[in-house]
Amino acid sequence: MSEHLLSVQDLHTSFFTDSGEVHAVNGVSFNLDPGEVLGIVGESGSGKSVTAYSIMQILADTGRITSGHILYKGQDLTTWDARQMSGFRGKCCSIVFQDPMTSLNPVFTIGNQLREAIELHTDRKGKASLARAIEMLELVGINEPQKRVKQYPHELSGGMRQRVMIAMGTICRPGYLLCDEPTTALDVTTQKGIIELIRCMKDEHDMGIVFITHDLKLLKNFADKVIVMCRGRVVESGTVEEIFTSPRDEYTRGLIAAIPDRSRRIAGAQDVRMDTI
Repeated sequence: MSEHLLSVQDLHTSFFTDSGEVHAVNGVSFNLDPGEVLGIVGESGSGKSVTAYSIMQILADTGRITSGHILYKGQDLTTWDARQMSGFRGKCCSIVFQDPMTSLNPVFTIGNQLREAIELHTDRKGKASLARAIEMLELVGINEPQKRVKQYPHELSGGMRQRVMIAMGTICRPGYLLCDEPTTALDVTTQKGIIELIRCMKDEHDMGIVFITHDLKLLKNFADKVIVMCRGRVVESGTVEEIFTSPRDEYTRGLIAAIPDRSRRIAGAQDVRMDTI
């Protein structure tokens, strides 16, 4: 059997506080292959984001992976030191956060922030890195990229800032991209555009995608497989079809039942209109 692009095996992560140890992730396991989309779904506090931060090893000072393995093409990242992980992030894996306004540095231009990633992980410097930054902004659908590289994050809309984050995350063509609720703060139309952009970037670079969300419906036409988390544990996993058509766990069934039924809303709206005639 060939190696997976990413293999998380029995991952345990805890936070050590004055009140004691808090078990945030308890025995999470999954595999990800190139070009595949894995959805991680669960309510707030389920451990899905901590799982992503553990994979990237960007936990808060009080957080620590206590056991388990995170394999990238067979190499165990849990044995790597800070220097090795620093070189790995951005080049081999990257992450897109929920709120780009807090992820982007407000005192540097968009161009400077993109060029930093380019010059850190590639041999492009100076004008070459600037040209690549402009190229990436155009690739992710931002108009007037020559103008945008000179602007600051607050001068862009929320959707444009998220596109910048996706450009930054994929600029070095990493093996996989972690998306931590990247559409939560966006309106429905912009949300659809961001999902389609992530899909296009995945197809172009054959990246693996780990997409974290509390919105199970969002994954229905996007993910290949899904794991459902609750209280730090995986309560169910399977293909998208299996999760939606034959969920086994009560928690998963509850998430599916909570998805708004558009047909019922339309019927209800028609009834209201009929009542007013």
